[in-house]
Amino acid sequence: MRNILKQTAILLSVFTNCLLSVSAQQAETDTTIARNIEIVKEYNPVIQEAGKINIMPELKDIEAKKIQTNFAVRTNPFSPKTDAIPSLDYATVAPQPAPDYKNGFVKAGGGNYTSFLGELYTPFHKTQQNLLDFYLKHNSSFGDVKLTPEMYPSLTEPVNSQALTNDNKARLSFSRNVRNKEFSTFISGGYNRFDYYGFDVPIVNEDYRKQAFTNFDVNLRYRTKDYISKWKYDLQTNYQLFQNRNKLAEHTIYTDVMGNYRMESSSLGARLEMYNIFLNKPENTALYNFKDAGNTKDYTVLKLNPYYTLEGKLGTMVIGIKGAFSIGQGRPGAISPDIYGNVKIIDRKLYIYAGVTGDLQVNNYRYATLLNPYISPDVRIEDTYTPIDVYAGTKIRFFNKVNADFFLGYKIINNPYFFVNRIDGQEGMADVIQDEYYYNTFDVAYDKDAGLFNAGLTLLYNWQDKLNFTFKSKYSTWSLDEIKKPWQIPSWELDFQTSYHVTDYLRFNLAYRFEAGRYAVFFKENDYNVSMKNINDLSFGANYKLLSFADIFLNLNNLLNQEYAEWYGYTKHRFNIMGGVSVSF
Repeated sequence: MRNILKQTAILLSVFTNCLLSVSAQQAETDTTIARNIEIVKEYNPVIQEAGKINIMPELKDIEAKKIQTNFAVRTNPFSPKTDAIPSLDYATVAPQPAPDYKNGFVKAGGGNYTSFLGELYTPFHKTQQNLLDFYLKHNSSFGDVKLTPEMYPSLTEPVNSQALTNDNKARLSFSRNVRNKEFSTFISGGYNRFDYYGFDVPIVNEDYRKQAFTNFDVNLRYRTKDYISKWKYDLQTNYQLFQNRNKLAEHTIYTDVMGNYRMESSSLGARLEMYNIFLNKPENTALYNFKDAGNTKDYTVLKLNPYYTLEGKLGTMVIGIKGAFSIGQGRPGAISPDIYGNVKIIDRKLYIYAGVTGDLQVNNYRYATLLNPYISPDVRIEDTYTPIDVYAGTKIRFFNKVNADFFLGYKIINNPYFFVNRIDGQEGMADVIQDEYYYNTFDVAYDKDAGLFNAGLTLLYNWQDKLNFTFKSKYSTWSLDEIKKPWQIPSWELDFQTSYHVTDYLRFNLAYRFEAGRYAVFFKENDYNVSMKNINDLSFGANYKLLSFADIFLNLNNLLNQEYAEWYGYTKHRFNIMGGVSVSF
């Protein structure tokens, strides 16, 4: 570990000196701020539903293991992560026209596995300054899933499991824009009911196979959209409620304050985040074993990030530091560097970027269930500290059509966690729980320290706004102290998506997803572990404009009819189809 830190410090010193030299040369000639700053963000493509009318961004849950959630509504500038492939925001083709928010839409669909989809968006009031709108979505499936010995060697014969899921979301939003200032607020809620249908389910009272999550949010935000005089600021506060069917409730009050002061060719800024988390434990202690856990108290986390930004014609550099302090439980202090930048080699053609950063991830119940909804109800994940996250990459544009992003990175993670299947007799269960409760859920296994190296490639292409595709691939390898393998996490990931507008009325979508190198483990019989089946998921969608106000859509998912599991034991549906209609008004 000392050698790794020493090498990281040397790399950091070299990178900082190089960028300081570039910025110093720019400062001699620049007398004004360069407004067109290249911004790099995380790129997390989502397969669009074929019939979606993109009037309002869809409220999407976080996909497990793909990205990190953040309580903030805003997207922070220039924050590529080595575990999520960044996009080519500065080099993409001309953006699509902004959607027309004056129109609402309603969408309904159904398919096999007794699946239903419903969606509604309507703007109640819209002017140049004000927007009041409402969004509602329902997505459910009541079909069974078959678990086979081919995927789960411990089974002697196929088993049918009830894979019920019933997900509902609603959001009421209001925003007011006056000149360069914006005030916004929203109230949102969600109810997600589902079954624990996974591997190794004994025949027990059906009541213990059911779970439900209730989420409620209230958010207030006031910000300047650009500098006013020399100041720019963003103030936000958010209340979140998470509650499960077992009456465990967690309240989170999140506060985010950011300010920035502009100077000649630089700026000085700071960001303060505060998490106040309160846990209400259920009265039924038979389902929970909190007596030995050290992370079940109410607590507060303060995160401070001061930074100095140098801007010029050849690039941008940010020099900062991140500090996190936990009060009540957790890590008392966590300090990380926050230094990153980009250099323009050829305008609109070639850029390089690099950085050294880190962070403390607050892992409350809501965050954990977004990652893995099947986590056991009595597991509260400890916060995760990443002291060093080093990354570098290059972005290239070919023929004004194809954008490429090559990147690699290495991070050191203290106390990383991995999901492991909970099995009969595993430590952590309350003594009164017998063999029939909650064994198809997940616990977490912690490692002391870990190193994570990954490298990836992203390609983007657009042809006359008729044909476009996105290709991304990533390889990851872990260096672990105590855990044998990074359970449930893939070594190889590949994602391909393309869309073709045949005419103004007809559009086709195609998507393919591949994951390999995943392993699962049971803490039973000397840590029995098994290789998980690769994910090969091919999907096709079509959308046809039947009338000026009505579309019909058809989605064909898992065309290869593959049997695979996102989480070990939770087999996904095989080939499934959904069709429906969407109407704008």
